[in-house]
Amino acid sequence: WQVVVDRYPYMGERIKTSTWAYGFRGFMGLRNFTMETEGGERLAYANTFWTYIDAENGLPVRLEAKDTDAYRGKDGKMESKLDMEYAPRKIVLPEDYEQQDSFAVQKHHLDTNHHVNNCQYIRMAADFLPEDFAVHQLRVEYKRQAVLGNVMIPEVYMEANKATVVLNAEDQEPYAVVEFTK
Repeated sequence: WQVVVDRYPYMGERIKTSTWAYGFRGFMGLRNFTMETEGGERLAYANTFWTYIDAENGLPVRLEAKDTDAYRGKDGKMESKLDMEYAPRKIVLPEDYEQQDSFAVQKHHLDTNHHVNNCQYIRMAADFLPEDFAVHQLRVEYKRQAVLGNVMIPEVYMEANKATVVLNAEDQEPYAVVEFTK
């Protein structure tokens, strides 16, 4: 995920959200999102990569035309890619970090598949931000799925305008890497 916030909506402000697929590669789906005011002011926008997974075995599956045709117009073309600055897929970690106290995954972190919900990784990481940290951009690399009872061992990397939180497993391999930029 790469989410850019130009302005947060006001309480009660009417907004419109949009999403569309703009491409497919192998087992990956490429998708943009926007949030706009009723007047058309773009408040936030995003780029995401999704992996097509076989629900039976949990492994990535190559996308076929039967999976992607519904995303094409009558002319057979995909929607256009959003005009934005696309960040690299990989988040580069600074050298210095501070390890934080570990914590266990709780039931309220789980989605309907009994894995930690994608947004919950972000909420977990955001707990380590300073109080006055206003997020302008958020990037997330989801590495592997955590389930009930798994232990998260956070590493926090602080820079002048950026905070990166790695949520590691007990084997020191990450579940997710979350980067917040002011």
